[in-house]
Amino acid sequence: MKYRYLLTAAVILTAGAVKAQDVPAGYPASYSKLLAEAKAEGSLRIYTNLSEDNIAPVIKAFNKAYPDIKVGSLEMGPSEAFSRYRAEVGSGVESADLLISSTIVDWMSAIKDGLLTDYNSPEREKLPEWSYPHAGLYTFSADPMVTIYNKLTVPAELQVDSMEAYFANISAHPDVFSGKVGTYDGRYAFGGALNYALVERYGDKAWGWFEKAGPSIKPGGGAGSMIERTLSGELSSAYFVSGPVVFSKITDGLGDIIGWNFPKDGTVIFPRGMGITSKAAHPAAAKVFLDFLLSEAGQAAVAAGKLTPYRPGFVAAGDLSYSLDEVAKAVGGKQNLLMISYDRKMIDGNAAFSARWGAAFKM
Repeated sequence: MKYRYLLTAAVILTAGAVKAQDVPAGYPASYSKLLAEAKAEGSLRIYTNLSEDNIAPVIKAFNKAYPDIKVGSLEMGPSEAFSRYRAEVGSGVESADLLISSTIVDWMSAIKDGLLTDYNSPEREKLPEWSYPHAGLYTFSADPMVTIYNKLTVPAELQVDSMEAYFANISAHPDVFSGKVGTYDGRYAFGGALNYALVERYGDKAWGWFEKAGPSIKPGGGAGSMIERTLSGELSSAYFVSGPVVFSKITDGLGDIIGWNFPKDGTVIFPRGMGITSKAAHPAAAKVFLDFLLSEAGQAAVAAGKLTPYRPGFVAAGDLSYSLDEVAKAVGGKQNLLMISYDRKMIDGNAAFSARWGAAFKM
């Protein structure tokens, strides 16, 4: 693994660069002190499970606005970002200034152990309350899970946009779906959170769907694997597939074979967490980066990185780029979004939930 550095070619002493680092509109005048401190620090380090395709547009846009701050991003597993930070801090080694990851359990542990800086961003009041669930914990993106189909093997009338109808079809049409449906394994953190959100909305009804259709489903693997297996015909369909990953594949020319939709009776939304570390060596630079990410310009960069911006009123550019507001509109309103929360009950009840889920899916 190596750090990825993305810098603009502009000379930092140009008049344009100076203007770019003025205090943003609507920010307090005292923010100029934070900008001066960030410029003096000159860099920051991010540990994240984001791919380069996801984060590169954000860093590029940030460096256009703040060319004096060099950003290093190290890609690793979602839990590894936390374990590496803990190990490095424990041994006195300079570590990450900012963590960006999609693992609810690790964020809850980080909060409990005091790993985050309680920073109140000037952008916070412009964002939905759910996007700041705990002191110091913000949201990078809010990504929808979609259902995908192989359009060559699944008749159009069976490519439904309802979770209830979807599970019913798996049981009613074994010739099409039996043994050919993919999803995340609900016994593990990411898949468990997705399934928990559906159960939170539908309760025993969802468990009934799982118990009836589960034995015909083949859980396992990530979004990329599910898409490839659906493309090859090994799978007829898969659900709870990361929308941003699907959209990036569709733009690569797979739309003739892969169809997709947002389930209108419950599209699960996974919030990707972001926080400044309590032992950050470059705290001012990390704060300026976080503020930029939450701004309109930063949210546009999130969309350019194929992820889902959630700032209210924001509309993403491009046919296969969606803001959270646009996803809500597509499913008939925010009431049809199943937002995964940092729910202590989900973590405390994980063992029982995993056991019941595994039994339903015969795993």
